[in-house]
Amino acid sequence: MQIDAVITWVDGGDANWRAKRQHHSGEPQHDLLPFSNGEGRYRDNDDLVFLLRSMEKFWGIDGSIFIVTDQQVPSFIAEHPRLRIVDHSQILDACYLPTFSSRAIESALHHIPDLSEHFVSFNDDQMLTRHVQPKDFFSAVGSMVFLTRERIPTIDSDLQLSGHNDANNARNWMQKTYGASSIEFIPEHAPKGIRKSWMMELEAAHPDIFDEVRQEKFRRRTGQSILANLYLDWCATHGRADIDWEQCRYLLTDDVENGRVASLLDSLGRHLCICINDTTDDRSDVATMRDKLDRIRTELFPRPSYFESVPSLDAVSA
Repeated sequence: MQIDAVITWVDGGDANWRAKRQHHSGEPQHDLLPFSNGEGRYRDNDDLVFLLRSMEKFWGIDGSIFIVTDQQVPSFIAEHPRLRIVDHSQILDACYLPTFSSRAIESALHHIPDLSEHFVSFNDDQMLTRHVQPKDFFSAVGSMVFLTRERIPTIDSDLQLSGHNDANNARNWMQKTYGASSIEFIPEHAPKGIRKSWMMELEAAHPDIFDEVRQEKFRRRTGQSILANLYLDWCATHGRADIDWEQCRYLLTDDVENGRVASLLDSLGRHLCICINDTTDDRSDVATMRDKLDRIRTELFPRPSYFESVPSLDAVSA
């Protein structure tokens, strides 16, 4: 079975991209979540470097690796036959662009040209920590869905985090539309196995929710996180998914900066992946955080991957 990997990535420090973001930030916005347009949501912490290093070591699966981005190419990227850069304009109609919402971008990943039927969607802040096989992402009945042990909240005060809000939106939509929801717990921030034809099927049946989320410039409180939440519940409710629990170690950059995590080596072989999610604040002084983050990631993956060009290595690994 050929399985492609799809990685969404942005360089939030790029001047041209920041100019676009600044322009659209001045437009009227509705129903935005806290920090939906915060610096930390777009900050480039060289996460992609270490995700690709982890994939070189642990991703023993045939297929292409697509990096989806907005008129950008990572500065360290080397030419490689398995690696392809995909621009947002190749998967989203011009009327939706530019977009700064990960939900909008993820809603169109199944439109990547030449994408395999089976693909795994990664955020760039994830790293594999053990060898993976197709069965880790796809079961006999369909997709594997990874859940936490945290129940989806329903009280407004508990829905300020985007992951909580999106999980609640998906569950409510499934109950309203199909009369049932099979996911009662927060999905893990982990790689997701996706069937391209099933996303096509979901879009054909419910084009309105795809159009709604693609219209947002920044992440809203309303609407659906289709790939990361709704698709999972839709598959599970229709008997197209198996559930597994706590496969990903989830951390925040604050955990690293404040010394709550001194090493990641104990995750090797134990977890499918590690996610170090940016704390999504607006601060500009991130030098201490980056120093500690780079140290513990380099301890995990010290060797440059064959996806890296030689001139970038000193900057990334110093």
